[in-house]
Amino acid sequence: MSPTGAPALPPRKLSQANRPQSIESIATRLKNPLLEPSCIEEAEWYWGDITRDDVQEKLADKPDGTFLVRNASNKAGEYTLTLRKGGTNKLIKIYHKNEKFGFSEPYNFSSVIDLVNHYRKVSLSQYNATLDVKLLYPVSRLHQDEEFGTWKSLNVDVVWMRLIELLKDILKKSISYEKLSKEFQTAMVDTSSMRMGLQQYQEVNRMFEDQLRVHDKFLNEAERHESDNLVKNIEIVKRRIKLLLDSKAVLEEKLVTQVDYSQTLERQMYQLKQEGAVLTRRKDKSVRWLLNHGVAYEAIHRVLNGTDWNTCKPEDIQLPQNLSHLDEGTWLLQPCSRVDAERLLNGRRNGTFLIRPSRTGQSALSIVCNGVVNHCIVYSTPKGFGFAEPYNIYSSLKDLVMHYSQTSLEEHNDSLTTTLAYPVIAENDKKLNE
Repeated sequence: MSPTGAPALPPRKLSQANRPQSIESIATRLKNPLLEPSCIEEAEWYWGDITRDDVQEKLADKPDGTFLVRNASNKAGEYTLTLRKGGTNKLIKIYHKNEKFGFSEPYNFSSVIDLVNHYRKVSLSQYNATLDVKLLYPVSRLHQDEEFGTWKSLNVDVVWMRLIELLKDILKKSISYEKLSKEFQTAMVDTSSMRMGLQQYQEVNRMFEDQLRVHDKFLNEAERHESDNLVKNIEIVKRRIKLLLDSKAVLEEKLVTQVDYSQTLERQMYQLKQEGAVLTRRKDKSVRWLLNHGVAYEAIHRVLNGTDWNTCKPEDIQLPQNLSHLDEGTWLLQPCSRVDAERLLNGRRNGTFLIRPSRTGQSALSIVCNGVVNHCIVYSTPKGFGFAEPYNIYSSLKDLVMHYSQTSLEEHNDSLTTTLAYPVIAENDKKLNE
């Protein structure tokens, strides 16, 4: 909680937005990433007045221990630490009083930099028992796109090879996860068996205890000649109880070890899942980058499907070309209304299509699937053409048609189980020739 009755705080130092670093300063920080920042504005993990939504985006799918610091939204001179823990973002207020900083009183740190450096070495469980994690991975403001080499020249071949390496890493993580998952399932079965075994020990122990009580009762009532046998039986039962308790203690120790092992496997699985999510995010970003730089989706699609990983550049992949699809005149009809499209496509085989103007000002795809003519809007956006975000990535209608001539429309609409197989004009020409 914020301390009550605190004196007015001095204005915050100039933030990143108000006091931009010089090119020389940025270059120095990039060349010397271990160099201690002289003020918070130089810290790679400090993001100034970044919004909560931007923070959510930057920390999405990141592993536990990922963090950044931003200006507090409600009070000048204070900050908010956002930390990834347990797959969610934890927001922790950094208070400022009497030239000291901290999460709660007493405030012991002379700067936010000192506070962050402390918790990079020590778990935050010192502050909150539920936050058993260190500040491990700063979200760097200086290396926002370091997987693409923001600070050096990029080219398609570099990103292409990076994509293949990411796919290999994702495959390795997936194989490791499957292996751990099987081990975890086996461990859980073993744990369940041990728990059942302990329950059986308890039931057998109760049976022996009942026998002892019966023997004690008979011993008190027995004649002298009967007591010797009863005493012997009592000793036998006691020995069996001791053996039972010893075995039970061994099983309890094994159960503790087994539970620890299961929890370790679960943590490793969670960590692999987090790391896999980070790699997948980078993979998706690589794909978008390549598409935006003119690489054919068909080439990328083949790599994503696990083939052609031995290539060094997109041009190494030989793609089949459908000549009729390359001719826009076989499928792009202007003018053409919805009624015209249905008249042209009625009775045609599945996959026969055309693209026409839409009444909304966009384009529209009309295609036969399951004997019915279907219509889909094709959006034209600053990013490119497509059926929906974030797939509006094709630089032209021809690129879109070439892609979906190989890829089913089912990824956008479950009922459209077809590709753009047959341009309507090419089909007409074929029919006339026949």
